[in-house]
Amino acid sequence: YLYLRSIGLYGSSDPGERVDVTISKGSSVNEIGQALEDAGVIESAFGFRVATFIGEGSEKIQAGTYQIPSGLNARDALTFLVENPPEGPAVFEVTFREGAWLVDMAAVLERDVGISSEQFLDAATSGEVGSTYRPKGIDTLEGLLFPSTYEISEKDTARDVVEMLAGQFEQETNGIDLARRAGSVNLDPYEAIIVASMIEAETFLDDERPKVARVIYNRLNEGMMLGIDATVLYALGEHKQTLSSSDLDVDSPYNTRKVRGLPPTPIGAPSVASLEAALDPVEGDWLYYVLADCDGNHAFSTNYDDFLVDKAAYQELEC
Repeated sequence: YLYLRSIGLYGSSDPGERVDVTISKGSSVNEIGQALEDAGVIESAFGFRVATFIGEGSEKIQAGTYQIPSGLNARDALTFLVENPPEGPAVFEVTFREGAWLVDMAAVLERDVGISSEQFLDAATSGEVGSTYRPKGIDTLEGLLFPSTYEISEKDTARDVVEMLAGQFEQETNGIDLARRAGSVNLDPYEAIIVASMIEAETFLDDERPKVARVIYNRLNEGMMLGIDATVLYALGEHKQTLSSSDLDVDSPYNTRKVRGLPPTPIGAPSVASLEAALDPVEGDWLYYVLADCDGNHAFSTNYDDFLVDKAAYQELEC
């Protein structure tokens, strides 16, 4: 009894200030309990799980945002959720991560809101949703949907979501004057976005982004292959930790180990930091970079011999 009391299954509730708790569509009992615990509604997610096991009604909990008192025991929290469904359409906070591909965004949307991933991809690749930056002949909005956290209603359609993300991208890029500044690096705006998407895929460290940009521009100026493995992954359509020899030989316009110049479209959703780096690369004559430690830092070099030394040093690490 004392243990069950300690996890909030027994004992009196002491209702306090109401807090917002959002339950996503398809949430498990464990996920609901954790959300309640994180918000201070109950003592323990495990206690909520036990309450649903010995009680009834958990299958009646609807997705949406609840205003629920803090300080409840697990049984009272369960009763509250069952008896006080959210009013109006459910609204969910959905996060699309930086660097995500369209297919990744589609999967997140279907998982968190229940909007069909197929419908999202159709809306994002049909050419029907406009974008200032998409050139003629390109239908996909890959790289032109801004990665961030959005409030999305279950009433929204896939096209509504695509338009929301495309509109936010326009707003963010207007804020950094992308259309004008792209000329300073001898690119058109869409090309600058392509570069930014590669930067996003190559490093998550803000101080490295301008260096990666400089390597890309130096290689373009030298007529070298860009050789960016992230473009190979995009060509394969897989998120893999390592690439085989056959992977690196994939026949695709996105394989920058075989095809000179930029890939035909962005390879993911760039952050503002990567867009800024593409527009304002640091000065330097680096042509190579490779992971230098287990924390994601890179070693930059100006010649191939130094690159091989850096690569060998990393390979000796046990990450």
